[in-house]
Amino acid sequence: MTLEEGITLYVQRKRASGTSFAKGCKIYQGFLRTVGNPSLSQINVHHVLEFLNAPQTSAAVFRRKHSLLRHLFDYWAAHGAMAALTMPANRPAERSTFLPYIYTREELRKLLRFLPLSKTPNDKIHHKTLRAILLTLYATGATVGEVTGLVNEDVDLSNGSIKFPGSLLKAGRCIPIGGDLLRIVRQHVEWQKRNGAHTGSLFSRIDGSKISPRALRRYFERLRRITGITGYRESSQSPCLRDLRATFAVHQITSWIKRRRDLNLMLPALGAYMGNVGLESAERYLQMTPERFQRALNKLSPRKSCALWLDDLALLEFLTNL
Repeated sequence: MTLEEGITLYVQRKRASGTSFAKGCKIYQGFLRTVGNPSLSQINVHHVLEFLNAPQTSAAVFRRKHSLLRHLFDYWAAHGAMAALTMPANRPAERSTFLPYIYTREELRKLLRFLPLSKTPNDKIHHKTLRAILLTLYATGATVGEVTGLVNEDVDLSNGSIKFPGSLLKAGRCIPIGGDLLRIVRQHVEWQKRNGAHTGSLFSRIDGSKISPRALRRYFERLRRITGITGYRESSQSPCLRDLRATFAVHQITSWIKRRRDLNLMLPALGAYMGNVGLESAERYLQMTPERFQRALNKLSPRKSCALWLDDLALLEFLTNL
């Protein structure tokens, strides 16, 4: 079997499972152009290195290519089309330098106050819909894509819950929502009905079509500029829509600390509520305190491991007073 045949059959198998696999197919075609079209049994580590070590290949791209090639070769080795291939060492993952902006409660109220003032005659999304979306993002900690993808059937107004279907990056889950958010969602649904909206989406554009995450980010960026929320002085990153997810987590954690809740129990619950997998995903929000507080935070808990933060009374007091 040639490499081209092996790639074609493998991609067909992936697509049969319901994924487009467009990016993976593009990388496989790049590998095919690099090494030609040898038989699968002739492929060796030098072919792999020639492809992986292409000029200007970032660590993230290197790791993605490495993973896709490994899965392809493992599949055909398991089916007897080639011998097991020892892959070259993978590059270590790059540590993300992104630090989410944690909005204060006053800034959140300011965003909501300025929503009606930020509208223009050409807006495709009503400011009342934007308000309901922002409150849903902040009250659930869901991602932008999860909220814009909600349909009416995902919300149970009788029992007060929202169902997120899940994705490759987030676990599917059905979460309870508080009375305030339930009231807001119910009012939004009733407002849509009064205006004769015919749409299956929970949040839609004025014409009833679906709201894309990209469009929603543009609207929020305009709103943020109007409100004058510029972010941390020391940071080159501007506050953005996805920061509402981290804001939800940090506000929830500090609320639990003030109420002296057992975070050993609450953090795993927070991770499950937000669709994260593993305790580390929830614990990382402890490091997402506002950047203007980072120096003080580092003095209180310099480079401590996640396992030790609960024993740091000064750190807990600091978080409580944020």
